Amino acid sequence: MPLALILLYLGSFTGSGQSAEVNAGFERAAALQRNGALAEAAAEYRKVLALAPDYAEAQANLGAVLSRLGNYEEAIAAYESALRLNPKLTPILLNLGIAHYRAGQFAQAVAALERFLAVAPDHLQARQLIGLSLVELGRDAEAVTQLEPTLSAVPDDVTVLYSLGLAYLRLRRPELASAQQRLAARADGVALARLLQGQAHVELFEFEKAAEELAAAAKLSPDLPRLHFLRGLTYLKLGRPEEARAFLERELGRTPNDFLTLYYLASLLETRGDLSAARQRIEAALKQEPQSVEAATLLGSILLKQGQAADAVRVLEPAVARQPQHAETRYLLARSYQKLGRRQEAAREFAEVERLKAQEREKERKPNP
Repeated sequence: MPLALILLYLGSFTGSGQSAEVNAGFERAAALQRNGALAEAAAEYRKVLALAPDYAEAQANLGAVLSRLGNYEEAIAAYESALRLNPKLTPILLNLGIAHYRAGQFAQAVAALERFLAVAPDHLQARQLIGLSLVELGRDAEAVTQLEPTLSAVPDDVTVLYSLGLAYLRLRRPELASAQQRLAARADGVALARLLQGQAHVELFEFEKAAEELAAAAKLSPDLPRLHFLRGLTYLKLGRPEEARAFLERELGRTPNDFLTLYYLASLLETRGDLSAARQRIEAALKQEPQSVEAATLLGSILLKQGQAADAVRVLEPAVARQPQHAETRYLLARSYQKLGRRQEAAREFAEVERLKAQEREKERKPNP
């Protein structure tokens, strides 16, 4: 789905004693922008803003230029500055949502686009982008309610069909089959249909079949969304660590801040004894999701193996507080206490681990209704 940025060209600025110079600079920047000379346009907008820092339209257009240049963080800052200067420039909210989406900041994209829909409720692209962002966040039921109504207007949009199919897959909805069929019927949707089928095999723990389907998808289109991650995960589950690592590293080259890629790569590296690289990856993952107990547990394990028991305690104690029923975290905390000579605390945690394991065994013995 192409993402259309809004170019704001809203006339002359009159808030400065140097308005003639400012207006001339804005005209030059806008002309460069229209002609695709984006780096030069950005430089001109910055000159304008040096003379007139409260020129909201120049901030907004600078954001659009930076977004097209791929400088999403700077673009977001420019859009937010424009909105602070002039909250009535509500079209900027669409651009802000697009920039967050392209930067992989899906929760922020949803927030900005919902604000935009409040003033433009019939805007199709905004609603689709909210739906696509919700799928990325795993909020599949909400995503379906956003995406399904847009299909009548764009019945053959393969991006929307694929995202809907992924949501249906994770929700175990029967509409998955229809989404796959509609994708497979389009030349530009065949690869996405196979990608979706590969993920269906992953969900069913059919990793050999998943590997075959994902390889077929890669032959058709090697740059499909999350393809490298899925192939890495599949090979990890198949016990083929070298191939898993290669694909996870490739995914990280595309999405360097993706939590799951960082987490699985760190786990693989720890298993192979590359503790320094594993620690680097899992610390990066925790920057993305600081509350993740699983990531904290993995970091604690790495620190313990590196002989840094005190640092492990500092990581594991808050994780246990967040999720007291996580037996692995408590076990690692117990071992860390033990290494530090804190015997009473170690004994307490080992006892909790045994209690949790006994509780789990009791659950397993009970017959399923």
